[in-house]
Order: sequence, then C-alpha cells, then structure tokens
Amino acid sequence: MNRATMRKKIPVRFLATTPQGEMSMEVGTSTISLPSGPHGRAGEGDLRFGPFLQAVHHMLVKDDYQKLLRAICFRLNRVVAVEEIDWLEIKAEKHGACYQVARIEVSVAGQKIPFAANVAITPEAREQLERDFRLLKILTRRYKYNILPLVHFKGAGRYCDKRKPAKWLHMFVAEWFRDYHEFHLHRDDARGMNLMLLWDSDRGYHYISQKECRELYRQAARILTLYYDYHNFRQIYPWHHAAGDFVLKIDNGQVSVRLITIRDYGAVVDSSSRKRAANLLGVIIFFLHLTIQMRVDRLDGVGQVVWAEDHCLDGTVAGFFSGWEEGRKQSKKEIPSAEELRDLLRSFSKDEWLHFMVEMLETYSFSQEEVSLLRHYGDAHIGYLINLLSSAP
Repeated sequence: MNRATMRKKIPVRFLATTPQGEMSMEVGTSTISLPSGPHGRAGEGDLRFGPFLQAVHHMLVKDDYQKLLRAICFRLNRVVAVEEIDWLEIKAEKHGACYQVARIEVSVAGQKIPFAANVAITPEAREQLERDFRLLKILTRRYKYNILPLVHFKGAGRYCDKRKPAKWLHMFVAEWFRDYHEFHLHRDDARGMNLMLLWDSDRGYHYISQKECRELYRQAARILTLYYDYHNFRQIYPWHHAAGDFVLKIDNGQVSVRLITIRDYGAVVDSSSRKRAANLLGVIIFFLHLTIQMRVDRLDGVGQVVWAEDHCLDGTVAGFFSGWEEGRKQSKKEIPSAEELRDLLRSFSKDEWLHFMVEMLETYSFSQEEVSLLRHYGDAHIGYLINLLSSAP
C-alpha cells in the first residue's frame, strides 16, 4: 500500500468571510473572485475562492499532514496522531495589500486550534513573506513577550484554475489570535467626527469608547518600544494602522493588543556612532515618530488619510514610558531609565521639538498625504506633547 492510500481522509469545510457574512465555498464550484485588497470587491482579483482554498488545503495535507501535526503538537504540548484530527475548516478571512489570509481551524479530539495562513500572491509579496517569516521567528525567540504570533512552518500549495495554467501559492502558517480583530477610524457623519471602529465579525462592527481607545494606543506604543534597541537603533519599521498591523480584543472591558506582522527590523537612523549623545538622539527621534505615526490612519483602512484625536497621544506617551522601563529591566546593557528620559524630553523647547520634527521627516518615510496632514496638525501636536510631558508625574 503506498503512502497516498494510507492517508486519512479528514473532512474539510471551505468558507469565506464576505461583507454579506460567512459563506460556504465549494471548491469545485466557487468561481467568485477574491477581493484584490482591503475592502476590495469580488471580481477585482485574479484568484478565485475555490482554487485558493484548495491551494491552502493542498499545502496542509502534504506528507500526511506532518507539518501541521508538528504545529499542533507544539500548541498542545503533547504528541498528536493524525487519527485524532476530527476535521479541518479553512476560511478566507482577510484580503490585504500584501497577503491573502486564511484562517485554519483544526479540531483535535474535540479541541479547536486556530492557525493563520498568510498567502503571497505576487513575487513582491513572496519576498515580503520570506522576510516576515524570518523576522517573526527571530523576534519571538529573542524576546519572550508573547506579543507576536508564533510561526510554525512555510510551504506552497498548488492553485488550479481550469481557465489558467496551474501555479504555486507560497504561504506560511502562524498562530491565529482568537477574538482579535482589525480596527480603523471611521467617519460618523451623524456626530461629525471620526471614531474608532472595531471590525468584530463575530459580534458585529462597533465603536469603542475613548477610554478603550486610549488603552489601545498605550499598548500599541508599548509593543513597539519593547522592541526598540537603544544601542543600535533597531526597531520594527515600517508599520501602519491602515495596513492592519495591530489587532485588538476587548472582552468585558479588558483591552488586549497584538502585532501580527513584521515588515522589517533594523536601524532606521545611522548606527555608526556609539556615543551616548547619538543614542539619545536616536530615541528622541523614535519617540517623536511614535507619537505622530500612532495618530495616522486611513478611514476604514483604505480611504482618506486621517489624524486621531488628542486622547490617542495620552495613551501613546504612557505606552512609550511603560515599554521603555519594562524593556530596560530585561536588558543586559545599561540604558537610561524612563524617568531620565522623561526629564530629558521635558527639557526641550517648542523650537527644539520642531527641529527634531524636521530630522524625523528626513529619517522616516511619509506619503505626501501624511506630510500634508503633519503640516496642518504638527504645530498643535508639539504643543500638546509638551503640555503632556510637563503635566505627567
């Protein structure tokens, strides 16, 4: 008996999350096109739901599910046999500018385990996928913060569409953060303002409170600060709220934030100098960029570039100092305390902050829309930042 005939036939369901709700997608008959990007419309993309979901399934079943089994064993912390797998569910969930994302639910002896499959569509996306996989693996091993998703394995699945030549879709499988969702600023015309909307597909999209919003920004800023390296200027960058890099869970008023992708991790400023003054300047520029980038989003993730309200800055500054002190305690090298940094940042005049802003614009990349936004709001931002630093304990 050959290996193929020995393979257990595990039941599988194919689904898709659409604006109309969850839909069943039969592999042989589902010829609906995947959206080509965030909030894209069906019919825009080159891929079709049926063959796409089958490609993900093809990657999972290779070699009698061995890669998937290793991932399950790791998650359950025990040996798992293929006979224990009750069923698989593969759902097309997100349609990003870089990846198509499928959620994989595996039932093992009645216990459900969720995974994410990030699928690259273009050659450029495949390069990003390789980098993302490598950096997630490095950072989850180096830092034990339990913030980033665990990555399990990568591979490729065969995409077969009768109307086109077959091709391979490259992907990697990682931890899926259950009950975490995207969030974006949304224009509420009735109130005449932008509000933070949580894209909770299970309980329905809904606005979050200002208190929850402040905590969201605090945790996001803490995460990025934890991974900032004071001595060599390495940091997680680029990142953007519009791209859905962070996800949010709110359960009984408890806010939890995770970062789900790492596009790059390196020195953004010149790392040739090891002088204390250069290190301090590096963290000043990092801090200023953090306070500004946190405020930038696109309406509904894809629309007009918009600027978050001032309460966002309250959370961002608190998160920076929280993350800095937490990272300092775990660092093996000497770095300034959060209080020393606070005193330094308090000492700068408005003109000095505006000078730092010019340097920040030369260091980090901004779109023309974002630069225009900064011209409009930058002066008030610095004023609010100075008052916030002065009034903080």
